[in-house]
Amino acid sequence: MAGDPDILTDYVIPANGNPMNITGDFFAFTGFRKVFNTSSAPEPNSFTVTKATMAEFPALNGQSVSYATLVFPPSTVNPPHTHPRSAELLLVVDGALSVGFIDTTNKLYTQDLAAGDMFVFPKGMVHFQFNSGNQPAMALSAFGSAAPGVVPVPVTVFGTGIDDAVLAKSFKTDVPTILKLKANLTPPNNRSSVSLGVLLLLAVILSAGAADPDILTDFVVPSDTDPSGIDGAFFTYKNLVTGNSGDPAKLTVTKATHAEFPALLGQSVSYAALVFGAGTVNPPHIHPRASELLVVVQGPLLVGLVDAARNGTVYTQTLQTGDMFVFPKGMVHFQFNNGTDVVARAFSAFGSATPGTISLPAALFGSGIDDTILDKSMHTDQATVDQLKQDQAPPSPGPSPGSSSSAAAALLPSRWAITLLLCFAASYYFYF
Repeated sequence: MAGDPDILTDYVIPANGNPMNITGDFFAFTGFRKVFNTSSAPEPNSFTVTKATMAEFPALNGQSVSYATLVFPPSTVNPPHTHPRSAELLLVVDGALSVGFIDTTNKLYTQDLAAGDMFVFPKGMVHFQFNSGNQPAMALSAFGSAAPGVVPVPVTVFGTGIDDAVLAKSFKTDVPTILKLKANLTPPNNRSSVSLGVLLLLAVILSAGAADPDILTDFVVPSDTDPSGIDGAFFTYKNLVTGNSGDPAKLTVTKATHAEFPALLGQSVSYAALVFGAGTVNPPHIHPRASELLVVVQGPLLVGLVDAARNGTVYTQTLQTGDMFVFPKGMVHFQFNNGTDVVARAFSAFGSATPGTISLPAALFGSGIDDTILDKSMHTDQATVDQLKQDQAPPSPGPSPGSSSSAAAALLPSRWAITLLLCFAASYYFYF
């Protein structure tokens, strides 16, 4: 079952702790007093979170539970974010909140909550809370992990150093718009590289104890299938590679999850084949239910991973044919074929039969999140949000091939590619 690793003792004593010195104080946390005792401190002017995870409250280590208090002054927002290791159960204690989350089909679910109401945000889903009123609001959030983690989407995407060309292609916009968003969201002391050893350690920590629910049989037979009719064909899937021979100028992803390959149900594994046309990108995205292990079978391919827990550190690597890279579960990552005339190919294995995918450009600007929430979350203006929403909208039918406007439009891809390549070349030295 998915969750924190189980422990074989009643509780975990810190490595530098003496068991003989453990008292009731070890199991008590008083850090929320300042939040609830509003008479002793002025109300904050901005959205404020006070956490009680195992980092702040060591007794929670191994207990698979934690808390956070959220204080919302009027007209403040908790920007779109994810918790990679836990669902969140939010209870409105005072005031009112508008909340929402986006699922892996890019459907937006919203609800207005009053004091006493609860709302559950499923694990790994992009979600937000907004106090649209003129009175303060406060909420308590419970998590099914002692270290649920948090990935703030706007800052992780635009404030961590992901290459401008990758973001421009991902959000279907221009580099000046990306630079404008970066200027508003880049945090201080941002770091851009770290050792691969640290990355692998993170992968082990984040994946510990996580898996699809176990099954009590060798395999799961679909409810509409006669078990006596199961033969070798049930365990065979032939569409992964043949389905990946599409347009070489585009990114093509062919999946073999249990939706496409029912025999995978209960087996905690799945596959995807990725074909990257020249200059194509797999936009920043997350897999809420699995880590991803990618192997390049035709390279090179630039890949990147953002660690929100380490000041938004971006781990990047240019992979050659035969190289592998691990993207820990729930962390924002991307792939980019920055070649001008070479197709790149890769296979990805997942530790879940249904890893799920949340594309962050689509989740932010293509799901219907209220403009005011996006304005405040992105620290930008309405015009920029409108442009990004328009860029994420499906393209409308173009003019006839013989028209002059069509001929002019035909020039845009090459100019666009040249601009992006120049931007990438300029930033390549900085990152590598």
